[in-house]
Amino acid sequence: MSDKSNFSFNESNALGEIKISKEIINNLKGLKRDDGEYELIIETIFKKNVSSKNKKGDPEVFDMSIDVNVTLKKNNDILKNSFREKLSYNNLKSKFELKQQENNLKTNLVQEITQDILIYLNSIK
Repeated sequence: MSDKSNFSFNESNALGEIKISKEIINNLKGLKRDDGEYELIIETIFKKNVSSKNKKGDPEVFDMSIDVNVTLKKNNDILKNSFREKLSYNNLKSKFELKQQENNLKTNLVQEITQDILIYLNSIK
């Protein structure tokens, strides 16, 4: 998909949740070229909240979301767009398994957002 794009960037910056932002930029590396026209700035916000609790007050359901703000700079022009992916998941008795599940879900959200960003970038002329 990225090889057919007319869009390219020559510089990128990761802001916010640096690890997630860098992962997205790494996923977009096929669009990076020395002669690219844009500077790509990725800023992410990661949130995990308790959505519901049982009668004891223990968490039963969590919500996870990733918000990404994409800024493209070319000379004096600035383009901005925002992307969001979120999901809900049940708590697990094993905290180790819960952490593994959360890491997998976060990776899936990053991949979904990356696809959305790719579609957006490929639409830029």
